[in-house]
Amino acid sequence: MNILYSIDMAAAAVVLLRGLFGAINDMCPGTSTRIRITWIVLVCGAAAVLLYGVAPAWPEVLLHCGIAALVCVERRASFWKGPSCN
Repeated sequence: MNILYSIDMAAAAVVLLRGLFGAINDMCPGTSTRIRITWIVLVCGAAAVLLYGVAPAWPEVLLHCGIAALVCVERRASFWKGPSCN
């Protein structure tokens, strides 16, 4: 098995799990529609990468790893979150 394939699948799994269990399920009714749609598209894209399962080129692996790192970063700035849920 190709190392790039393994790294790409791991990055897609991180995005999928973070999106499903960390972002989409924790959204409050006041979350902006743009944020909701963005997370849904990210989760669908990660699921497609996992289901499609083709060995990617190295630029795709870098992109997917960057996206996985971005979704795991603690975002405390108000412009990332939108209005407060409380």
